[in-house]
Amino acid sequence: MGEISQVRVVLEEIKHLEHVQEVSLVSRGGMYVLGDGPKGVHLETYAAMSGIMVGAAETTAAELKDDLKHVIIKLTDRDLILMGASNRYILCITTDGKDEGNKISKSAAQIISKADLNF
Repeated sequence: MGEISQVRVVLEEIKHLEHVQEVSLVSRGGMYVLGDGPKGVHLETYAAMSGIMVGAAETTAAELKDDLKHVIIKLTDRDLILMGASNRYILCITTDGKDEGNKISKSAAQIISKADLNF
């Protein structure tokens, strides 16, 4: 199976986690790569702003002499989880807002680790 096919399988597995609505892969530079963005959004803007938010959070974590696990943005009707997928990519996961205790981010990290992707 090709690398892109493996990434698609990983994104689908994450998408099937309870409470997950959409999952997309974005470069750390803010370019949309693969997956489903929220309906009605401009993917380029969504990807760029997600990359910027993760970069800002990583810089803040570094200033605090700590490592960033993920960023959770609490919205009115849903949550957005931004987390590293590799040193080049981040995951953007939208949820229904009912995930308490960061279960989705932990499960997504396990899925990525288990897949042993080299991207």
